[in-house]
Amino acid sequence: MLRSYHLTHLTDTGKAEKILREMDGLEGVRSVSISEDLKELDVEAEENSFSLIMDRTVNICRRVADGCEITFMFR
Repeated sequence: MLRSYHLTHLTDTGKAEKILREMDGLEGVRSVSISEDLKELDVEAEENSFSLIMDRTVNICRRVADGCEITFMFR
């Protein structure tokens, strides 16, 4: 299942790459990408793992990119 999230306060591509590397290591994550403008995060993962994956993702983003916030995008 693929879900998209809006990112705010992520301004550094180096930090975005670090977030992606750490998320790739999470159990249940199939793929993850951040848009070139650093405003959208796409996560493909097992449906029953999303809650745990996103809890960890929020923590990763806060630690790596201080002030980065994630919001679910309704489409």
